[in-house]
Amino acid sequence: MIERAIVLAAGFGKRVLPLTNTTPKPLLKINNVSLLANTLNFLKKFGVKNFAINTHHLGEQIENFAETNKGIYDIKIFKEKEILGTGGGIRNALSFFLDKPFISINSDTIWSDEYLSPLKNLYKNFTKFNANSGLLMIKRENSFDETLKGDFTIKSNPFLFRQAGDTNNLIFTGCQIINPILLKDKKNENFSIQPVWDEAIVDKKMVGEVAQNIFYHVTDLNIYEKLKKLDLIS
Repeated sequence: MIERAIVLAAGFGKRVLPLTNTTPKPLLKINNVSLLANTLNFLKKFGVKNFAINTHHLGEQIENFAETNKGIYDIKIFKEKEILGTGGGIRNALSFFLDKPFISINSDTIWSDEYLSPLKNLYKNFTKFNANSGLLMIKRENSFDETLKGDFTIKSNPFLFRQAGDTNNLIFTGCQIINPILLKDKKNENFSIQPVWDEAIVDKKMVGEVAQNIFYHVTDLNIYEKLKKLDLIS
């Protein structure tokens, strides 16, 4: 199985201001458990042993978390002097993954055991179809935040593509499996993962798996306040 992962934690978290003026979004808590700890615990259950975390905004707090919890998680910090974006942040840490498939994950989704089986299925198809990218998806109607729009559609299972306009029925959960070859020819600079996905779609190298549970995601301050009232993390 996959033994290495990167948690993307460098962003400014502007949609949950003013909280992120003093606390990085991954360290916001629900049921007294940080979003970052919840994410790492989920990955450990999946079998991940080594963790990369990229940092920028209030990065010293993430570094302190890593140091405080070094007996629990094997973490390597990748500091970004300048923000590198969703693609550049992963590319900057590419050497960490030893040329093997790895997981890239966002910490602002509330990860639960319900995602473990779909993630295993995603890895099976990722391997079976020799994909370069595999995205864990959720049905749009299963999103707690009803304002979120769809990102992708599956037309020929399990391959993902994008339809024009607001017609895509699947939301990206923030968890993906990546073959390092997807990013090897990219420069170590600020760039979005979106164009890289589009290239993989054209090459039929992107697969998806749809989880059937409710999607809880810390989209903004309003949603965060609502999620804190639910018994989601233990």
